[in-house]
Amino acid sequence: MRSCNLVIMAAAADVKEDGDATPQPFFPLMDALQLVQQGAEARVYRGEFLGRTTIIKQRFPKQYRHPILQERLSRRRTMQEARSLVRCRRAGEDGT
Repeated sequence: MRSCNLVIMAAAADVKEDGDATPQPFFPLMDALQLVQQGAEARVYRGEFLGRTTIIKQRFPKQYRHPILQERLSRRRTMQEARSLVRCRRAGEDGT
């Protein structure tokens, strides 16, 4: 199994004006990605980007949250996950 060299975390997707909370594609090559898992907060995709194995995490907004709170929570969680990934790489864990 190849190691994952690139992780892209995206902020909450736009919501359509009609109130549809279905996340919209945020990445130009979304059709080429495989959905790995979906949870209450995000969808995780796997695919290839620039010849490298890639994991993309797409966060989507919760309609019941105030937009400012939603943005702060999403930003904080993304930053915490990025820091965790950096710590793992420094410790020698590359995802294989």
